[in-house]
Amino acid sequence: MNSRMTWKGVGILCLVFLQLMIVPAVAAGDELDESRASLAKIQKQIEETLKGLRGKQAETGALTDDLNRLDREMRRLERLTERSRVKLEELAVRFKELRAALETLEKQRLATEAQVRKRLVVLYKTGEVGLVRALLSSTESPREITEKYAFLARMVRHDRNLLATYRQQAKDHENALKELEALRQEQAAVVARQRQEQETLDGARRGKQQLLAVVQRDQELLKGVLQELKAKATRLNDLVKKLETDQPQSYTGSLDGLTPLKGRLPWPVQGDLVVGYGTSRHGTLGTLIESHGLEIAAAVGTPVKSVAAGKVLFANALRGYGNLLILDHGGKDYTLYAHLARFDKQVGDVVAGGDRIAYSGFEGRESVYFEIRHGGKPLDPSAWLKPR
Repeated sequence: MNSRMTWKGVGILCLVFLQLMIVPAVAAGDELDESRASLAKIQKQIEETLKGLRGKQAETGALTDDLNRLDREMRRLERLTERSRVKLEELAVRFKELRAALETLEKQRLATEAQVRKRLVVLYKTGEVGLVRALLSSTESPREITEKYAFLARMVRHDRNLLATYRQQAKDHENALKELEALRQEQAAVVARQRQEQETLDGARRGKQQLLAVVQRDQELLKGVLQELKAKATRLNDLVKKLETDQPQSYTGSLDGLTPLKGRLPWPVQGDLVVGYGTSRHGTLGTLIESHGLEIAAAVGTPVKSVAAGKVLFANALRGYGNLLILDHGGKDYTLYAHLARFDKQVGDVVAGGDRIAYSGFEGRESVYFEIRHGGKPLDPSAWLKPR
């Protein structure tokens, strides 16, 4: 067994240890505590909202907003559990690599130990006394004495290197065992954390099911929720009409508005369609609802782009839509972008088609709401956007 094999084994271990050090420690415990606190707060808010609905005192849109917050918190918990699952898989791979590296080191250590034992036996049986006597013998010529002295020096260096190699291998083996134990403890911690995350997620799901069962059984509550959805759309209609009436000067970049671009407009974000235009079944309540636009999946922080050139007519919050931005494209054509985390443009800014106007993710929502309107009347965006 030579030093090249020894340091190859050390190199394998160093690579594994380096990977373990590079992986950042995820503060999932803090996130789980935050989710639990948020769920408790949402549950309390839902209870207050239900009391208000029964007493006709709830704010418009309150329950649907609460349900949306609950869904977002559940999605966050799902991401936490998925992250823990992936972490466990990564740890299992590293554990296997570390075990293999440890076995290699153990074989090298045992082989070097055998060499040390063999060398000690030789020294015990013959010793180096004979060589010393031969070195000091007066019958030897100076050349022969020099050769024997060089041979003795090589043997001493060999023994020193052999012992140093053995000590290093023993040290590496001990460190590897410590790392293996640390990895076992990390695996146990991730398993426990994942169990807590799953239990919290299951509890949130049960709470949501119980809430929906109450709402669906209580026709008055269900009626109130549907009225909330209608009131939300009415607020947007009123806003668009007011803006169209009050604005001092319409956008004049294109007198034809969006008409020349019908069927060729780019999508504001490149996500899957969550809710289409027109009548569809509400994914949470199971009742039929009317949508005047499209809800498109988008991760938090996704850039939202203008579908055509225009001027920013509105950029502010609107209840039920989060942060809302409206573009005037001339010809009484408007596009509306909602559930935005923050704006990149302000009222009065002129934008080109494809310009970044905002970022998605209002209160952690993972979608963008998009409408096209002509003279305040909603149009089906699917007929205006590029087919996908």
